[in-house]
Amino acid sequence: MKLHSHLFNLKVQKIEQICLFELSWGQGQRLTAQVNYPTFLTGLYEKWRRAYLGFYRSEQMRGRTVGGGVATIAIDWHAELVEAETKLMIEFHRWLRSAELYEIRAAIASSSQELAIVTGTTEAVQVFLTCAPIDLDRFPWEAWEIGTEFATSAAIQIIRAPLNIGNETAPSSKRQGRTRILAILGDDTGLNFEADRQAVSSLFPGVKFVGWQPEQTPSQVIAEISDAIADPLGWDVLFFAGHSNESEMTGGELGIAPGVSISINEIAPQLSAARKRGLNVAIFNSCSGLNIADTLVDLGFGQVVVMREPIHNRVAQEFLVRFLHSLAKHLDIYESVMEARQYLRMEKSHTYPSSYLVPSLFCHPGAKLYRIPIFGWKQRLRRSIPNQIEAIALAATLTLSLLPPVQDLLLDARMFTQAVYRNFTAQIPSESAPPVALVEIDTESLYRAKLPNSQLHPINRSYIGKLVDGTRKLNASVVGLDFIFDTPQKDPASGDKDLGMAVRRAVDRNMWLVFGAVLEPHREVGTNEAIGINKWNWTLQGYVNADPYRVELPSETRDCRQACPISYLMSLVQTAKEEITELPKPQTNRVTNLRAHLLDVIKQKNPKTGNLPALLPVRSPFGLQPLVDFSLPPNR
Repeated sequence: MKLHSHLFNLKVQKIEQICLFELSWGQGQRLTAQVNYPTFLTGLYEKWRRAYLGFYRSEQMRGRTVGGGVATIAIDWHAELVEAETKLMIEFHRWLRSAELYEIRAAIASSSQELAIVTGTTEAVQVFLTCAPIDLDRFPWEAWEIGTEFATSAAIQIIRAPLNIGNETAPSSKRQGRTRILAILGDDTGLNFEADRQAVSSLFPGVKFVGWQPEQTPSQVIAEISDAIADPLGWDVLFFAGHSNESEMTGGELGIAPGVSISINEIAPQLSAARKRGLNVAIFNSCSGLNIADTLVDLGFGQVVVMREPIHNRVAQEFLVRFLHSLAKHLDIYESVMEARQYLRMEKSHTYPSSYLVPSLFCHPGAKLYRIPIFGWKQRLRRSIPNQIEAIALAATLTLSLLPPVQDLLLDARMFTQAVYRNFTAQIPSESAPPVALVEIDTESLYRAKLPNSQLHPINRSYIGKLVDGTRKLNASVVGLDFIFDTPQKDPASGDKDLGMAVRRAVDRNMWLVFGAVLEPHREVGTNEAIGINKWNWTLQGYVNADPYRVELPSETRDCRQACPISYLMSLVQTAKEEITELPKPQTNRVTNLRAHLLDVIKQKNPKTGNLPALLPVRSPFGLQPLVDFSLPPNR
């Protein structure tokens, strides 16, 4: 293998209606291709952007919006956005699969396969993508699945890079001590930075926050931010939350106070000084950051995470929490961005459609991807010894931890202590087949099913029907579906019918099917009976929105007949099946509500022995909600 043959530089330049693709790698290897640019692709992007802004339009956008009059026609922006995204992605991928680009795609895919064979590792091929003009940069290039065509399982990382880079990147910081984070909280007009503050603080307890305060003048806040960036002690990571906008002439603008903005060019000297002291990573959880990323990498920054489009406040917070969670697992910055994008795509697609297309990572081609270092025991011991102030804080924390309300603040520490204690005392259950199987629809499964992108969000219901049939053939007695089927499916047209038939076949075999729902203030909102997939006379429903760290129990003020957590309901059904003989059976010829009938029978029997009584008094002792035991190994 040639030196660095797993590092590619792909430059895409649009000149009139022609796009020139130039791929270079190794020791002078190069491939070029010319492809006609489909002009309608620009129209599809503009239509998608219009639907995107229409859906997320609110006071909580992390960028400035311009009013456009009064809307007189009600538009279903959610449907418009889903349709626009589907059309854009289909045509964008069709263009990238052009025959003229085959050799470029093949060279990258071949290198990834060769790398996996030679190194025997999961090391990824890196493609540094540069686009010009900026209009090309706006497309979601990260969604380009180059290896799919060649059935390669090796990782291919598409990383953006600016067209012009005037400074070399600094080597990895050798500064000893804790990771130093500077968090700049800008203009919070219409926004709420509390989630950002908590997310950053949870990962980096020593983070320094700077930003506008009501009593400060514009010149004071500018001086405070500039001085903080140029701190002689240096920084490892720079974080910004607030309003921002593109500005090619000034390198991007940051809203740092109401009515006050500062350009990247204005603070370029301070940023350059900070870079020489070790600052290599910048995260801008704000709107329209293409110019910001270009400018910072040009200054020599190693990695810059930005949002290419305006981003809603809640989406920005969801992304940040998942991104930092991945960094905390010692994934590198690319993997962390991709995990956060995948979370938005798979878990939040209905709530925040198209949001996964917006985050991007820009890198200096000479930089090593940032990863939170893993320290050895000596470094950990040195870092764990508290100073005087920390010792006082630790004693106060231990005292306050006896109070239940304060325990929520110490949840992570409690989990860690419990895991260490369980491991030290060898209190780990013997390995045996668990009573619950969690089935995740992963990329490999979707690839085998040959589902087009248009049938992923929302998911093809015929495909879900096949999964239900599979559980029926495995004689599963209780099955939960973490999906909400609230509207008819158009693609494929037979999706609702196929899923409905699979559900009926399962119910007629006495399978208990529990459908997912969303808990709203006064009711559960789940599968619509009018679609024809199910009836509540022979299936169950439980809400899926819950705290990921706690065992969700029915509300003490609301009967489980009105709203019930899906995990609790499934456990209740399975336990009742094992311990009560005269339970109602799911059958499609039933005429009364199955959930109400089930709860009535359990209440009438009122069992005193077995595991069922433990599920019935759902009031938590001393006001403490049970925690999910993460101290157990994943395979137990």
